[in-house]
Amino acid sequence: MMNVYWNGEVLPQDSVRVHPDDRGYLYGDGIYEVIRVYQGRCFEAQAHQRRWCQSADWIGLSPQDASLEAICLSLLEANECQKSDAMFYLQVSRGVAPRKHVFPEPAPTASVYGFVKPLARPDLLARPLARAACLPDRRWLDCHIKSISLLGAVMAAQKAHESDCAEAILHREGRVTEGSHTNVFAVVEGVLRTHPADHWILNGISRQVVIEEAHRLGFTVVEEAISLDMLQAASEVFLTGTTVEIWPVQSLDGNPVGDGSMGPVSRQLAQAFDRRVERLIQGS
Repeated sequence: MMNVYWNGEVLPQDSVRVHPDDRGYLYGDGIYEVIRVYQGRCFEAQAHQRRWCQSADWIGLSPQDASLEAICLSLLEANECQKSDAMFYLQVSRGVAPRKHVFPEPAPTASVYGFVKPLARPDLLARPLARAACLPDRRWLDCHIKSISLLGAVMAAQKAHESDCAEAILHREGRVTEGSHTNVFAVVEGVLRTHPADHWILNGISRQVVIEEAHRLGFTVVEEAISLDMLQAASEVFLTGTTVEIWPVQSLDGNPVGDGSMGPVSRQLAQAFDRRVERLIQGS
């Protein structure tokens, strides 16, 4: 049986009980983080910690200063997977209170839940490329907050799935924003482009890593809105995210991207990402 984290304790998952008046259950009132674990080491833990605290602050939750890395490591140990490749999920809701839209006063104790599960490290250069569907972005306008309220993203992902696509690439007012659970990059005339880190997207940790590595490799990176036409004319398109790492896109709405294979920019960035993971594993 899997052991999970629940309000400061590590418990068997079946023993956890969520109150029906928990605001996470009633409203999706909370935030979350997902961290990738490579051979028992947390990837970019400090960046995830900063975003966790920032998201909590944005929605007015009391300071969430618990160490994500410490919780993750305790769960890896409790589940006897200290040296495994895995993903770590942690969420916090505003807690239990009678149903009412405004924040409860006094503030209840937050509800914190976390788990780890095995997640094999992908072969970034050998796995199948992604087919993507371009869909209208109908989510709310505070996408920079890593909110547990994900219905808009879920609906988009499901629609893409029904079209035999692995991801939905979303667009709003003619601008490509992000995927349902990824950030989007495009190579246009040799320039690496991605939407700026504003309220229309989540500033993904993998997104930040890719931008850093792209600069190190000497690529020109432009953080400006990409038009849908520009995306469809790009020589390369790829997705980034904690669980997918770097995932080149083979086709958009059935139309091939470039020649339909991994392009040179995607390949170099995937190799740089792999090197960064190896440095983490080696402790350097």
